[in-house]
Amino acid sequence: MTKILVIEDEQAVRENITELLATEGYEIVAAENGHVGITWAWEHKPDLILCDVMMPELDGYEVLKLLREEPTTALMPFIFLSAKVDKTHLRQGMELGADDYLTKPFSKKDLLGAIAARLKKQTAIRQPELSHDEHHGDRDNANIFVAEFLSLKSAQVTGRLSVTCTSGHEWIFYLYSGRVLYATGGVHPIRRWQRHIVTYCPQISLKQMKLPTELAGSAWEYQVLGLWLKQQQISSKQVTQILRSSITEVLFDILQTGQVVKYQVQVGNPLGWQLLLVDVEQALAIAYQQLHSWQHANLGHISPNKAPTLKQPESLQQKTSATTYRQLTALLDGRRTLRDLAVLMKRQVLELSYTLLPYLQDDMVELADIPDLPMPTAEEIVLEPPVTPIALKPTIACIDDSPLVCEVMRNIITDAGYQFLDIQDPLRALATLLSQKPDMIFLDLVMPKLNGYEICTRIRKINAFRDTPIVILSGNLIDRVRAMVVGASDCLDKPVQADAVVKLIHKHLSASSH
Repeated sequence: MTKILVIEDEQAVRENITELLATEGYEIVAAENGHVGITWAWEHKPDLILCDVMMPELDGYEVLKLLREEPTTALMPFIFLSAKVDKTHLRQGMELGADDYLTKPFSKKDLLGAIAARLKKQTAIRQPELSHDEHHGDRDNANIFVAEFLSLKSAQVTGRLSVTCTSGHEWIFYLYSGRVLYATGGVHPIRRWQRHIVTYCPQISLKQMKLPTELAGSAWEYQVLGLWLKQQQISSKQVTQILRSSITEVLFDILQTGQVVKYQVQVGNPLGWQLLLVDVEQALAIAYQQLHSWQHANLGHISPNKAPTLKQPESLQQKTSATTYRQLTALLDGRRTLRDLAVLMKRQVLELSYTLLPYLQDDMVELADIPDLPMPTAEEIVLEPPVTPIALKPTIACIDDSPLVCEVMRNIITDAGYQFLDIQDPLRALATLLSQKPDMIFLDLVMPKLNGYEICTRIRKINAFRDTPIVILSGNLIDRVRAMVVGASDCLDKPVQADAVVKLIHKHLSASSH
């Protein structure tokens, strides 16, 4: 059943919408404010969200911004409900990523029409129609693959997923808690990796690259990225671009092939560190969008991993200008795939392939399979400093309305080598925590509007923070007892002392890692 989340602070409006949609067969959840709505969306992933714009504490624009920043909800259909009709507010909503805008009061027909249109578009993105009827079996096979992948996400599997198709090609996904660390394999894993290095890391020279023998094993490409990042040869942004592009490209190839015949899951920690965690639903949505565009351009029967070569150069010379002929002769030598050529020419592979389509249809150019590039030569070298697994520094949050306390905590925590997140507005605490997902939380007890007990109780109701250490900042014995009742892990006297803070961090983070 389709789940719709309604975020509306006016009770009468909220109940009317809920009743109307329930009679249409939708599963409805109603939230009375933005904080509750965001919490529910991140936890339960509705199929569509209806959200009022003007709400106290956290308005609709802030709700949408937070949802779009979180990968698991970034592509969720979102419709604004508002009495405001001027172009400024419409533009503001659309710039933040809203899918539609209904003006109050709206009719039942308008509401149901907007919902149906958004859901239909979302389905088209996730499961685009393939170009030919004979591909229906491939579509079903691709859907089975997607279902398999999403089941691993739901089970929060850490390990590797091996996917094999009828041609014998194998793709491998490395997973951590149900999210994707890296993807490799297929026809040209080394070509793919080198293309992305050339595209996103132009400062890196791949000529005569020597691969340290310590890294010449499983997912060596990923290990090299980690080494370069550690040595500050590349930035974290460049690593993110490479990993996201690699994962999307692998998913595109699997979806286009649509002939998966074997899955194999190996549970265990597959890689030494986590450079990036990618939500599979977001990656699949992007891959589906790319595949839909590829098929819409009448390229569905063409693999971007094939290399174009001249088949009838004489005919091509007669039908093109001398300049075009010289360019095509130089480029279409059968040594580069369509993807390789796109990078060389600084063009999108879709644009380049569509340009070559008339020559392919006239049989003047043909596509051929070519081998992958050779693996970089392994070399015995001494790495300084020694290669050690790169782990993300734990993030410690402090929720306190006092800027002075937050600054003191920042100095203590960053000096101890941890990342720091300060939250001075208790009303925005849950939304910020869900967005940043810290590893440990220091929580002040006495704050305006919302005290530490209430915040702690709400945090513990969220699955993602069920085991997260929460330390209440208070020196009162009664406060300590009540803090434990609402789910706090520990208490700390104020004013805080640096050694006490660091000791508690070590105590709880070391305990949670076992």
